[in-house]
Amino acid sequence: MPLRLLLGILCCLPIFAPAHAQGQPDTVGDFIQKKKVIVNTSKAELCFADDHQCHPVLIGVSTPKGKFDLTLNSTDKPGYGGEVIGFKQEGDFLFALHRVWNQIPSERRSERIASSVVSDRIMTNGCINVSDAVYEKLRHYFVLEVI
Repeated sequence: MPLRLLLGILCCLPIFAPAHAQGQPDTVGDFIQKKKVIVNTSKAELCFADDHQCHPVLIGVSTPKGKFDLTLNSTDKPGYGGEVIGFKQEGDFLFALHRVWNQIPSERRSERIASSVVSDRIMTNGCINVSDAVYEKLRHYFVLEVI
């Protein structure tokens, strides 16, 4: 192949580059990965990866660490607002993100989630409790990473 023809072909390559090379997501999987939330257990906070907004959460010492897919689950159990966002099943127990569960007033969960003291926010059975506003936003996310 003549050098002149080869150079002409190489000069045209950027025009035909795939969309992901131009800064666009190349798959649905890439989009899903961008719709991720990260829970930092040492800070007891949840951060949205795409807009970097962070919020206090209630967690437990048994909250599992790792990367999980999120699934919306309906429930008729009192205190959950009709649904939870599950992330890990262990036997009969579903670890989930859900609205602050206030069925035992002496636990003072609403007060504790507002506390600036991290140890106040470590008190659940392993689920992650969030404010109503954070929960509504979470319904549009697909991946949870707990570190």
